Amino acid sequence: MLIALVAVAAALAVALVVLLLLVRGRSSAAERLGRVVHRFAGEGEERRPGEARLDHNSLDDWITYLESIATTAAMTANLAERDRARWQLAMNELAVGVVLVDEDGAVCASNALADEMMSARDAMALVGAGVTQLLESAQEGQARSRTVKLTGPPPRVIEISGHPVASDSHALGAVAVIADRTDGVRVDEVRRDFVANLSHELRTPVGAIALLSETLAEEDDAAVRTRLVDRIGAEADRVSHIIDDLLELSRVELEGTMAQESVPVVPLLCEVAHQYSEHARKHEVELVRPVESDDSAIVLHADRGQLLRAVGNLVDNAIKYSDPGSEVRLSVAPSSGDDRAPSDALAGADAPVAHIGLSEMPVPADPPSGPSNGAWVDIVVADEGIGIPADETERVFERFYRVDKARARATGGTGLGLSIVRHVVANHGGEVMLHSREGVGTTFTLRFPACQASP
Repeated sequence: MLIALVAVAAALAVALVVLLLLVRGRSSAAERLGRVVHRFAGEGEERRPGEARLDHNSLDDWITYLESIATTAAMTANLAERDRARWQLAMNELAVGVVLVDEDGAVCASNALADEMMSARDAMALVGAGVTQLLESAQEGQARSRTVKLTGPPPRVIEISGHPVASDSHALGAVAVIADRTDGVRVDEVRRDFVANLSHELRTPVGAIALLSETLAEEDDAAVRTRLVDRIGAEADRVSHIIDDLLELSRVELEGTMAQESVPVVPLLCEVAHQYSEHARKHEVELVRPVESDDSAIVLHADRGQLLRAVGNLVDNAIKYSDPGSEVRLSVAPSSGDDRAPSDALAGADAPVAHIGLSEMPVPADPPSGPSNGAWVDIVVADEGIGIPADETERVFERFYRVDKARARATGGTGLGLSIVRHVVANHGGEVMLHSREGVGTTFTLRFPACQASP
């Protein structure tokens, strides 16, 4: 509106100049036009103290004066345009869409996000219809909001609100705000599921400890008391493992800066094999680790502690879900990153594949980028265990999710190990692939950006 007024002022000034030129020499007409200019300049209104009255005695003075008005009008228009551009750029940076209409319902302004949503032809057209309805209600003085759930893909949750715009009880229009609440809703759902699962997981061992303690207090048989004490100790260890895994998961999720260093991969895998050798012996599983040879030169730039925990979780699971007499193999090899289904005799050629890349994983705010030279390192943990059903391969990385719940309870599994693995891989800018076949075995491949060993 300001720009329109300035344009009118400039046009009037030019018109007056033209008229003055046409009536040059006609003093009466010049005087009449002078009075018009006085009124246009506000001379008929009350002047500020010390402000001089316009006094032009010649046509040239009038022309000069009108030229100054035109120049001022052009400068004002330029400043107004800069203010409008600044406002538009600022509005485009908002994470919400904004639509402003006047008292007649005409759109006065909107930002880029709102324009994108309002012009959509797919399911987002429902959002545009909702905005229109809420703006109409807001123009009538009613502030309302609405949530639009789009099934997708991908599913989205859009919240729209309309508010009247008024000044001193005078309606000036309405504004609509469009906010994408998809991430917030998903986080809330994950939080609720997490609390519910955690409560369930802790209730079982805590309840068992309470029951066993009551039984122990009334038991006189020494042998039975010994067995009860052992059971209480086992349940207490289970609670401790859950808490430890939760703390580790929180650390790999929220830790801002990783303590990255050059980590030779083969020695690290040998260390993991040594840590779990006794665990494998108890389950009568042979743990096959890589032989230190030329592959010893393979190095990752990584957080050694996180890498050790991720590989250790995979080895622990592989041992737990393997039958006596079977093998668990650890290996490492360079990779170009082009293959998405590396063959493995243990998993089977027709094994279903779950490929979990960065797009499906929660990535830190500033994750490391992939290798510039296209070189990757694949760390592989393969077993000959029970395998994972094809319809569950996409869910095994969820918190507390376990394929064989009975065996997990018997072995003390918490269902958090693979979730930790997923976050560790994401923190390092890599990806994880799962190949499994029921009754044949499972192969996990952790793919990380490679780096050169220090000389």
